[in-house]
Amino acid sequence: MRRLLVAGLLLCSLSFAGEGHEHEHKKEHEEEIHMTEDHIKQLGIKLYTVRKQPAGRLIKIPAEVEENPLLSYEIYSPVEGIIRKLYVKEGDFVKKGQVLAEIYSPELADLIGEVQMAKVRMESAKKVYERDKELYSQKVIPYTRYFTSMVEYERAKGEYTALSERLKSYGEIRNYNLLIRSPGTGYVVEQNVVLGDSVGLDRRLFSVHHHEIMWVYGWADERSAREIREGIRATVLANGEEIPCKVDYIGHEVDIKTRRVKIRCVAKNRKHLLKPGMFVSLMIRTGGRKALMIPKRAIQEIEGKPVVFVRTDEGFEPRTVHISKELNGYVVIEEGLKEGEKVAISGTVFLKTKLVGVEEGGHAH
Repeated sequence: MRRLLVAGLLLCSLSFAGEGHEHEHKKEHEEEIHMTEDHIKQLGIKLYTVRKQPAGRLIKIPAEVEENPLLSYEIYSPVEGIIRKLYVKEGDFVKKGQVLAEIYSPELADLIGEVQMAKVRMESAKKVYERDKELYSQKVIPYTRYFTSMVEYERAKGEYTALSERLKSYGEIRNYNLLIRSPGTGYVVEQNVVLGDSVGLDRRLFSVHHHEIMWVYGWADERSAREIREGIRATVLANGEEIPCKVDYIGHEVDIKTRRVKIRCVAKNRKHLLKPGMFVSLMIRTGGRKALMIPKRAIQEIEGKPVVFVRTDEGFEPRTVHISKELNGYVVIEEGLKEGEKVAISGTVFLKTKLVGVEEGGHAH
């Protein structure tokens, strides 16, 4: 009897130990997958920011990247002359106001000489005027002489001012050379001059383009164009990358040959993935109520439930979500995510394997 009692107590203790292990196992499943930022980059895990967007029809149209003309600068010389110095070359990044080149111009050299002579005449006339003013106040000379010197001084001053303003209109002068500065920030995409080149008003010296914001032009069929609205968010697909953009223009006419309407989207080119002339695709979702949507490839099934991997400070948190419907490669999330959170959309199989490894082996691999 005593042996049976001991055996019963042993079985109870093993049962409780099993429950404790199962509880610990479940707790491990809920823990984060710890990964450093460098590890995430090495694995090439890409993230998608959860946001609300119209859960309507998804339109995919061909598009092409173009320069933003508001951030493109063509630089010419305002005078004829010779390139004396070059400070930049094609491919260099320049800031607004940065000196690009120096030009010697005989025309400006003559003008500088005229300004200097006008200054001498003005200073001489001023001395005569100030002397005659004092003499007239003492009634030593007649008013006509005083008036004549005053007029002469005003004329000389006006001539000097006019010549100085004319010289200033050409820009900044350094050692008789005209400084050519960049009117904006960007990259020198074209250099058309070398040292010693003769330049004129009709010769372009440099082209500077700022590629932080690009224009993406797509061509939608008539039905789709009617559904698209200015101001809605869209996505540029370029070499496997997704770049957010915003529709800011819808064409007012249909192309006679293609029967399509031009759609322009403005995209921030943060990683310089977009380049002028590149063929891309525009993904535009039209109509429908706004809902939280993420790419379908972010979903992994674990124990029969849809799970996403949410980026945290320590790595990734596996989280079960409730999906209401699927739309053209995206899913609408009813529960489980908040706007602004980031989820993994690549490398999810690796994350799932890492998580399943915790479940099966009882420790992280």
